[in-house]
Amino acid sequence: MQTHGLDTARLCEAIVAAGEPSISVRSPQVASENLTRIIQSTLKLANRKGFAAMTLRELASASGLSLGGLYAYIGNKDELAQLIQRRIARTLGDVMAAVQPGGEDAGAMLARAIHAHLMTTEALREWFFFLYMEAHHLAADERHQAVAMERASEHVFTDIIQAGQDQGLYRATDPAVAAGLLKSLLQDWYLKHGKHRERGLTVDAYADIVTAAIQAYLTTTPETP
Repeated sequence: MQTHGLDTARLCEAIVAAGEPSISVRSPQVASENLTRIIQSTLKLANRKGFAAMTLRELASASGLSLGGLYAYIGNKDELAQLIQRRIARTLGDVMAAVQPGGEDAGAMLARAIHAHLMTTEALREWFFFLYMEAHHLAADERHQAVAMERASEHVFTDIIQAGQDQGLYRATDPAVAAGLLKSLLQDWYLKHGKHRERGLTVDAYADIVTAAIQAYLTTTPETP
């Protein structure tokens, strides 16, 4: 499965290029490299001890910056969490926008959307895990945006399933409910990755399993009691 160059360094380059107001370092290369270290260290510390317990002094030490140097990128932890949330939302939004319903067979479209979603979360697994686990630490507006991001990608699946029903490929069922079930399976990849790794599953194999499962659910007519 292609990851299209999605990794922490690329996302940090995009953050710097977007002109985030909290970043005062003028050199784009220096800013991108240091921001990459800051976010990589944030994800590791948050995974080990929790974002709420992490201090900026610990983050500065882990990223190899002085505390003053850290303030050239973020003013506080809220700003840091917001940087991560906004970039993830934009990245996933861009990926899913490329698989919006069109004129093709809905079954092929759904398989492509499932692979695209899993490709993104595999490439940026630590980002998605952080956002899922630490969303309650975001400010209210940012929490709403995080929820909106989840719903936006879920709406893509809802629209594809609805298109499949319109094409006569899928049985009559609530497409939003089916999309919600599918989204839970997709989140399971990064929330319980260790379990899947122990089973020897690759992201490609997991994508095939999820695709087969949801296609079977959508095309099998339930037995009447």
